Amino acid sequence: MPKVVPHYKEQARKRIVEAALRVFAEKGYHEATMEDVADRLGVSEGTIYLYFRSKRELFKAISDLGERDVAGLLSSAIESDDPMRSFFELAADVYEQYEPLSGLFVELLAEASRDASLRKMIRDDFDKDRETMQKFLVALRKRGKIGVETDIGSISMVILFIFYGYAITRLLGVAKSEAKRACGEAMRVMFHGTLIASQKSTL
Repeated sequence: MPKVVPHYKEQARKRIVEAALRVFAEKGYHEATMEDVADRLGVSEGTIYLYFRSKRELFKAISDLGERDVAGLLSSAIESDDPMRSFFELAADVYEQYEPLSGLFVELLAEASRDASLRKMIRDDFDKDRETMQKFLVALRKRGKIGVETDIGSISMVILFIFYGYAITRLLGVAKSEAKRACGEAMRVMFHGTLIASQKSTL
C-alpha cells in the first residue's frame, strides 16, 4: 500500500477544513454533521474521520486557521507607521473571509455557558490570541510606538474586546466602513493617550 505523503495529507486537511467552514456557516454547529462535510467534498464520512476524530476537533482546526491569519497580520503591521491602524485594516479584511461564521461564533458562546469543555476550547483560543497580541505590543513598545508604562496585559484584552465588538456589529448589519472607522478611532485615541502619558512622565 503506498504511503500518504505529508504534503498530500496537509492538502487534504485544508480541503476538509474549508468545506467544514462552509457547512458550519450554513447549518450551524449543532445541525452540521461530519457526513455533511463529507458530502460537500464528495468523499465517505470515514475519510473525514481519518483526519479529524470529531466535529469539535474539526471546528478547532477552523479556529487555528484564523489564529494563524491574525499572527500573519500582526507581523505585516509591525513595520508600518501606524501599526494598530494597519492591523485593524488588515484584520477587518480577513474577518470578511470568515464573516459567514459570525453567527456560529455567537451560537457557540451561548452554548459554552452550558458546556464546560466547549467553554474551555473557546477560552483557550482567546488566551492564545491574547498572548499573540501581547507579543505584538511588546514589539511596539520596543520601537517607541506605545508608552513604556503601558499595561500590556490589559491593553491586549481591550484590543480583543474591540475586535470582537467589530465582529458582532458586522453581524448586526453595521456597514464595514462604519465599523472599521469606529475601531480605528478607538485605537487611535487609546494609543495616542498611552504614548502621550508616557512622554509626560519623562518630562
